[in-house]
Amino acid sequence: MEAIAAKATLTAIRGVRVGHAHTLQRRTGTTVVLLEPPAMAFADARGGWPGTYDTAASDLGKTFIDRHALLLTGGDVYGFDAVRGIRRFLLEHRLASRKGGGTMPAVMGTNIYDLEFADTDGFDYTDLGYEACVDASSKAVSQGNVGAGTGATVGPFFGQSGGTKGGLGSSAARVGPWTVGAIVVTNCVGNVYDPFENRTIGGTLREDGTGYREMDDVANEYLKRSKTRSGTTIGVVGTDAPLDHEQLARLVELAHDGIALAVRPAHMSTDGDTILGFATRAKRGTSIDYRAFDVLHHVTVREVARAAVNGVRAAETLGGVPGFVDR
Repeated sequence: MEAIAAKATLTAIRGVRVGHAHTLQRRTGTTVVLLEPPAMAFADARGGWPGTYDTAASDLGKTFIDRHALLLTGGDVYGFDAVRGIRRFLLEHRLASRKGGGTMPAVMGTNIYDLEFADTDGFDYTDLGYEACVDASSKAVSQGNVGAGTGATVGPFFGQSGGTKGGLGSSAARVGPWTVGAIVVTNCVGNVYDPFENRTIGGTLREDGTGYREMDDVANEYLKRSKTRSGTTIGVVGTDAPLDHEQLARLVELAHDGIALAVRPAHMSTDGDTILGFATRAKRGTSIDYRAFDVLHHVTVREVARAAVNGVRAAETLGGVPGFVDR
């Protein structure tokens, strides 16, 4: 199961467009995944402090589970104002209707906490949501300091100086006749570990600059600290495999293993790790057998980890030494 191409991203899935909008001056942004036609969706949060928008309506047993767009955004709760811009775009382009159950603009979203790095005072994300939709295309997804990854940072454990720049990454691969892909915004409390090269590539720097402090190194100190970092790693996973809703839910849940491969430790109390998922060819009553699902699951986990690593590798600092956070 090799990658489709060296730079294959989520847009390798037919019917998927991805767009970014950001402001480097404010160090924040928004990413939108447009699904045409709308696709079956599901969301799963594993971090202790998630921020989500209209994800409960995609739960198992619900009725209107298709979505026109999925939102990844900076700005914490303020970032959800981007939904207004997304709705405006969907209506203007007649991709959704103003009335009618199941045809009105259906948007699901999740956010990162980037407020200690970004300047969101008085900033309105509405226009960013619209601009990200205008920018959306089926071209390879831009990575690094783009969209929701613009204000992303990695570490430090104690919320002070010594962390590195995070970012947005994407990856995709073939699974038999199907494609699976991911977008991940890596903005975590923990360090980022590259499981493909077996080394830490971002996070809490040692004071002498010789490498990174791992959680095992700081565990006792972490217990005593009153102030620690708040973060969140978020993402989107998608496939054109003909899953049923229960299989999609299971795939999204298991996709968090990819975060756990790349983030050490993952899913912390002050992280809000959340993954949104979609299946473009899903229909009620369709499914794949368990052997096919197991392979799909395996590749999905790998591509989530690869996307998380790609985002950190592609990121550069905004106005300082490449790869480092300015404090």
